[in-house]
Amino acid sequence: MPVSLMECHDSTADAGRPAIGFRRDQEGQGNEGDRAPGGVPDLVERDDILTGLGGLLADVSRGKGQLAVVDGPLGSGKSRLVHEFLETLEPDGALVLRATASLREHLLPFGVVTQLFHGMTIPPPSRDRVRALLTSAVEHTVIDGESAGGDWEVHVVDVFQKLTMELAQLAETTPLVIWIDNAHYLDPPSLHFLAGIVPWLHSARILVLLTDDHTLRWPRSPLLAGLLSQSPNAHRIPLGPLSRGAVDALAVRLLGPHIASPRLTAELHRISGGNPLAVQALIIDQQAGGACYPDGYGRALLDLVTHSRPSMLSVVRALAVLGGAASVTDVARLAGVDATVTSWALHALVSAGLLTEGHAFRHPVAATAVLDDMPADSRAALHRAAAELLHEAGAPALTVAGQLMSAGDSRADCATEVLVTASDEALAAGEVGTALGCLDLAQRTRTDDPTAARIRARLSRLEWQLKPQVAVRHLRPQLRDFTAGHLDRREVSELVLGLANAGALTELTALLDALRTRAHQGAGSGTEDLRPLTNWAAMVYPLHTGLRKLAQSVAAATPEAAPCHDPWLPSAVTLADDLIRGRDDQLVHRAELLLRTFHLDHGSLWNAEAGALALRAVLYAGRPDEVVAWCEKLEAEAAAHHAVAWQGKFLAIRAEAHLRQGDLIRAHDLAARAMDLVAPQGWGIGLAGVLGCAILAATRSGRLEQAEKYVAQPIPEPVLHSRHGAHYLHARGHYRLATHHPQAALADFLACGRFAETWNAPGADVVSWRTSAAEAWLAQDDQDQAKRLVREQIARLYPGPSRARGLCLRTLAAVSRVTRRPQLLTEAVDMLKDSGDDYELARALIDLSIAFKDTGDQRNARRVAHRAWHLAKQTGAEHLCREAALDPIDPEAELAAKQRQDGLSALTTQERRIALLAAKGYTNREIAAKLYITASTVEQHLTRVFRKVNVKRRQDLPHFL
Repeated sequence: MPVSLMECHDSTADAGRPAIGFRRDQEGQGNEGDRAPGGVPDLVERDDILTGLGGLLADVSRGKGQLAVVDGPLGSGKSRLVHEFLETLEPDGALVLRATASLREHLLPFGVVTQLFHGMTIPPPSRDRVRALLTSAVEHTVIDGESAGGDWEVHVVDVFQKLTMELAQLAETTPLVIWIDNAHYLDPPSLHFLAGIVPWLHSARILVLLTDDHTLRWPRSPLLAGLLSQSPNAHRIPLGPLSRGAVDALAVRLLGPHIASPRLTAELHRISGGNPLAVQALIIDQQAGGACYPDGYGRALLDLVTHSRPSMLSVVRALAVLGGAASVTDVARLAGVDATVTSWALHALVSAGLLTEGHAFRHPVAATAVLDDMPADSRAALHRAAAELLHEAGAPALTVAGQLMSAGDSRADCATEVLVTASDEALAAGEVGTALGCLDLAQRTRTDDPTAARIRARLSRLEWQLKPQVAVRHLRPQLRDFTAGHLDRREVSELVLGLANAGALTELTALLDALRTRAHQGAGSGTEDLRPLTNWAAMVYPLHTGLRKLAQSVAAATPEAAPCHDPWLPSAVTLADDLIRGRDDQLVHRAELLLRTFHLDHGSLWNAEAGALALRAVLYAGRPDEVVAWCEKLEAEAAAHHAVAWQGKFLAIRAEAHLRQGDLIRAHDLAARAMDLVAPQGWGIGLAGVLGCAILAATRSGRLEQAEKYVAQPIPEPVLHSRHGAHYLHARGHYRLATHHPQAALADFLACGRFAETWNAPGADVVSWRTSAAEAWLAQDDQDQAKRLVREQIARLYPGPSRARGLCLRTLAAVSRVTRRPQLLTEAVDMLKDSGDDYELARALIDLSIAFKDTGDQRNARRVAHRAWHLAKQTGAEHLCREAALDPIDPEAELAAKQRQDGLSALTTQERRIALLAAKGYTNREIAAKLYITASTVEQHLTRVFRKVNVKRRQDLPHFL
């Protein structure tokens, strides 16, 4: 059964309740297992103090009075300690008078003395005398409800002496214990009365017990300090925070050793600072399941300061707003409290273990608890005041902006300038979300039009990266800013990029035409980049006649662009131009140079455009492995900065790379992840590319129902006119072909051809539309049209083996004589194997197996079918085997193979690498060339592989791998 932990205030208001860290040290008390659920846990690090108090009481019983001051900081449990000590006394062992000083009554004359005498049982004659004495004392110190002058002590000396004699008489028969809790709040007359008792202690059986917190005595009381220094019977008993060992023992007792691990108890001590109340609250969090941990530290701190002086609460609130690095002077100014008082307050919290020595909260939950406890308008006002204070002190703009954002408004005079500067500082530090917050708040300030345009442009730049689905909202206001001449060169170029990505073709064309007019007039920002911008726009929308004509007109009349301070714009334009013009040698070289030094630059939207074009250039050059590695790195970097638009862009390119490798399942999953990450409206024209990848991956893996859902997703018409439209139409064509709609598929493939005709690039097209269209013609039994398209494609290819040539040869075999098909397909298999496209390789192998079967070569047909079956299964296109009626593995062989799977774990990394290449059909010499080893070494490795997995030939390897 869990131990119930109760609150631990420094007052006697709750004195009847048990608290953490105390026990009843009574003879005959039952063990812990016999306690009631609300029982008091064993004392921790307080036994010596209880023993010492017992010794003082023994001295009192022998006629030697004592003064004991238990001095401890906030939350140290001093009140509970004395309460537990008094609980150990025999019922008739002593007469106990109790009084509690409080902050709200510390100016009430004789408030504590009145409590003492009203709380004791006095015989009638003595009772009347005491009441008369108290009335007389009050009359001399309070006049018409106001405190009397400073000479009130002269009039009450006689009263003090008579009251003391009454106490001395009571102590003659039974030892008297006078307990005053919270002595640091004693009213002055009661303190003087107490000082008058001390000289009597040498002969009176009186024990005066005080609980005090010297850190809360502002200003210091020389009288109370003098009681300790001048009386030989006075004892100061310090009570500090719990040690690490005490926290460990207490946590183990209350939580059990399985929960209270050394790591947890160390953290409990670090966060609580050993403060018993904070330790208690943290343990309660753990007992409740840990869901709120470590909120208890914040609750404990707030509870303590709320019941302390008002100035302390003001100081803590100021500290929560400014943070732990704030100076005492700044905290005092913000709190509106004297610097000396502020120092005392901070010292008190440090002594209690609630703050570190550097005046910082031990955990952020404390600042959160303090601020959440404030009314919203008061909290906002305090943040605004902090912003102005820090700005005047020359604090960094990012620090000041943090206060403005916490306030939630920008009414401070310095707001606009500070927020814009802070956004730059945040970007430089990689804090993109903070930069976005600064600009979002700055946008709500009242300022002049040019400044508003500058803020809007910066906010738009970041939202295109972090919140692309809402960034479109800035396009129309930015067009107005452009018309008014408020945009600079970079902002104009990024507006062009935004309009193009959003598919706003009418506005894009009008903007570029306006730039051309300005260029003719010889003035206007942005005209310096007119030529590259119009060229790039025409490349993005190759089917848009207006943009193409505009680009041609500008190219003829406009000189080359002036040097650009944004390095990514010319890189993006050059790569786009090389990509569609088919300049493969220049394209790959430029892409490699850019990627070697590429990093995400939040200061330019052209950065991601240039990176994406470079990655696609390397991908279309037949190097998907490199693209996958680059994308993984850039995805992680974008995710770290919460740039979801860029993260989605690189995910989509990686999906396309896996699709080119024939890894259909991974390609589909990555494309789906990218679309989950960024909403459809956030993709702009890029939606066509990622949707096309998902459609093609789902179609090729036989998941036609999933592909149908992607095809049904609405696509804006301008998207299909963009460069991404070719990928979408190509993918949709294959879906239509797979669902037996060859005419509709042919229309999509021929539409892809219009892109290629516009680009007029030699070599392989970005999408293999001719071979795909040839398949659509074949599905309609028109071999002549299919053959024409294949021959056209072959004529356009560069000499030498390639993936595109392999696709052409496979399709050409379908329209060739039966006897010629094995040769064509064998060449296609070799080329596709080198390209790394396992899906297309599996298709070619299936066709080759059928071709061998048709020519009567059953042995080779079975061998190739075996290889094709496993490769199709590996790529996730198992339906290919079913469609071709291929099932080369009988059940018994399958079972035997499964039993030998254990041998795979025995393979070394090099053996597995060689086995995989051998399973894909590479010869020993080809494997040796790829891995930079000798053919003899390959043969030795394969021999060991065969022995470990218990096979006799390399044709059996695919099944095991």
